[in-house]
Amino acid sequence: MIRTKIDTLWFKRCCAFHLQFRPDRQALSTLCLLQDSIERDSAASLSRVPAASLHMTVVTLVKAAAQFSIPNEEVWKRNGERWTEIVERLIDETPPFDVHFHEVAASEAAIFVKAEEPAELHRLRSAISQAICFEEWRPTPPSIAHITLFRFFAEEPVPAVSFDAGCLPMGVRAGSLTLLEEHVYPNVEIDILSEPVLRGKSAE
Repeated sequence: MIRTKIDTLWFKRCCAFHLQFRPDRQALSTLCLLQDSIERDSAASLSRVPAASLHMTVVTLVKAAAQFSIPNEEVWKRNGERWTEIVERLIDETPPFDVHFHEVAASEAAIFVKAEEPAELHRLRSAISQAICFEEWRPTPPSIAHITLFRFFAEEPVPAVSFDAGCLPMGVRAGSLTLLEEHVYPNVEIDILSEPVLRGKSAE
């Protein structure tokens, strides 16, 4: 039987760097209603992602968990300026895109709302993964579009998820992305580094 994994990073200090899409106020309102519905109908041990922290990861450049031979701060100090230039150029070449969240799912790690990965998002993720490398590591972004709603604070069977079906589908328009440094997981304390706009300049 698959069991949930306790999130050991929950609300702990960290150093991580991500490129994300952050939902607008209307989408956040819908996501919070969805969280309310799941929380009301689930007996699982859930850690709710705060509303201000909800996001869709495009790609993680430096993970919160240690992955390199030097501290994450030093990785970014050495590479951040160049990586930022690369990411912003690739975003500038990517047109705005729509994401249609249609399903709530549970894994051993989280409960999340997901969508099919738009072609524009797939191309952007692939381009970033090919352009960025450190110590033979490259970003490996998810193959879906998703927003995590809950993590788990106990080990137990993966829950069945009940929710108010009236909350979905939910469509959002990605017109810009956010490059940020995360100080407290999950996105509880952040510094926004840049907010590049999706322009699709290469198609002009």
